[in-house]
Amino acid sequence: MSVVRYDISDGGALLTEGKSEEKAYRWYHMNYSVDEDRDWLSSRKDINDLFKEQLLKAETRPTFYQEESSILVCLRGVNLDPESAPEDMISIRLWMNQDTVITSTNRNSLSLQDIHKSLQNSLGPKSPGEFVAILIERLALRIEEFFEQFEEELDRQEDNIEQADSREAGVDLGGLRRQAATVKRYLTPQKEALDKLQRTDSRLFSPQALENMKDDRDKFARLLEDLELSRERSMALQEQLLARIGYEQNNRLYVLAIISAIFLPLTFLSGLLGMNVAGLPGTEDSYAFWIVSGICLLIGIGLMFWFKYKKWY
Repeated sequence: MSVVRYDISDGGALLTEGKSEEKAYRWYHMNYSVDEDRDWLSSRKDINDLFKEQLLKAETRPTFYQEESSILVCLRGVNLDPESAPEDMISIRLWMNQDTVITSTNRNSLSLQDIHKSLQNSLGPKSPGEFVAILIERLALRIEEFFEQFEEELDRQEDNIEQADSREAGVDLGGLRRQAATVKRYLTPQKEALDKLQRTDSRLFSPQALENMKDDRDKFARLLEDLELSRERSMALQEQLLARIGYEQNNRLYVLAIISAIFLPLTFLSGLLGMNVAGLPGTEDSYAFWIVSGICLLIGIGLMFWFKYKKWY
């Protein structure tokens, strides 16, 4: 079984793993994709069936549930693993009561790792309510880090949009738009869940923890606004890129149209003189070919000067 138990002291220190000692609260961390962990959670009598279902679901949206003595929060965090896409967001489910915290994920979470390290250094959360507040703070910091990288990439695209290869730039901008849309899809309900959480009257949260969560909720709201602005910037860049591509295509078509206009009368003249019928002039004249070639050359040069005079190119 992969469930890990941490006993947390009153000072916020991690006392033991897997041993029952005097503690402030107990933290269990489980992987909801492991059958043994699912069986362990199903056997617990202190969690109702609705909360168990949410802790074990393969896919959840950020949400908040509350009953008299416990709380369930489903959150999302950006995936900053170098081998993963940031928009492939990690689902973190957390259930807690007065003396127990259960976190459920199927992948490594840097935010939970931060809490574990702080507990090892006796600097971690001293209560379940503080645990939730710190987890939300760490998730907000990770999303800010993602957004800074997103903004840097968007600035780079803006600086190079005129010189960049159209196909590569189009792929990059499309990727940025997908990232922004996916992150926004989860951050919007997450902000709403944090609104409900911040207004809770549960005694599991201290006034300081609620105040900290209010600040983080405001941070999520600002990030959503900035993300929407960045998404609009990426859309404007993509429109600018499409306009540039259209302008280049029109220029090429215009050059082809000019060439076609120049060769149209020459093609007519060569076709007319190429008919195999009696009576064609110059068939017996040894200079006829050069005369016709000279006439074609003069027509071509004349048309070029005419187009230049008309400012058609």
